[in-house]
Amino acid sequence: MPTPCASTQHGDTTAIVLSGGPDYRRTKRAVGLYEAKQVDRIVFSGAGHGGDSAIRLAREAVRLGVAQTDVIVERAARSTYENLANSCALPGVREAARLVIVTDQHHSYRAYLTARAQCRQPEICSAPAPVPLTAQRRRSEAMKLFAYQLLGRAAWW
Repeated sequence: MPTPCASTQHGDTTAIVLSGGPDYRRTKRAVGLYEAKQVDRIVFSGAGHGGDSAIRLAREAVRLGVAQTDVIVERAARSTYENLANSCALPGVREAARLVIVTDQHHSYRAYLTARAQCRQPEICSAPAPVPLTAQRRRSEAMKLFAYQLLGRAAWW
């Protein structure tokens, strides 16, 4: 299981929101962390499909009250691997002491292990957005995680 984020304040913390979920559930989760002062800035990552591009998610976060100066947009990524590799290379993310990975619950394990392989932060944790976990989602994520691990894109358990 991914390391869950403690609900306490930390210094120099960046949340990375992986594009997906056109109903803004990931964005709303990250905004809640920002409002609770558990993260200092939010990176929105991904080219997206339709309504879930990083640009659109970032726009929604600003509308919900996140300061524009605390929003970073990475808009080239087209996979979980690229979300994390591209985001962790950005200024303001590279130097962060702590990363909070925000994605859907069923995707959080692969995203967390991918972050462990791609990012250099001493502390990486997961703050998933709740979404129903179905047998189909479990199978799909298990196969994708195994492929990521074989390709060296994600850390092993």
